[in-house]
Amino acid sequence: MFLEMILVIAITDGDTIKVLDKNNHQIKVRLASIDAPERKQPFGKKSKQMLANMIWNKRVNLDCPKKDRYQRLICTIIFYGVDINREMVATGGAWVYRKYYKGTDYLKVERYAKNHHLGLWNTSEYQAIPPWEWRGMDKRKK
Repeated sequence: MFLEMILVIAITDGDTIKVLDKNNHQIKVRLASIDAPERKQPFGKKSKQMLANMIWNKRVNLDCPKKDRYQRLICTIIFYGVDINREMVATGGAWVYRKYYKGTDYLKVERYAKNHHLGLWNTSEYQAIPPWEWRGMDKRKK
């Protein structure tokens, strides 16, 4: 499904947003192929702010091939020809979600961000814990 000129009304975190469709229905969208720090995780607030700086209150195009188990659309966000998902990785705002990403381009820009200490890669190694590991640690604590 391809949606054009959709208004971004909220940034939940660095990989989840809310948009209004043309009928003013709210839709929750998960950015495809990336995983950003959780809100309570180190760099989580900064990641959210990075995404907000790119697209909050802007009209974007969404390429959404499927839904996840929570019924969120899984989308690549395009803003004036720029792949925002890729930009989040390239600027160090998110990791490539290796479990779901099948290409190589996002991996190349992640490696660049890491080598140049951009975004989350400018934190200590202790803090740069991939969100999928952080979520597992959080479950073990309970």
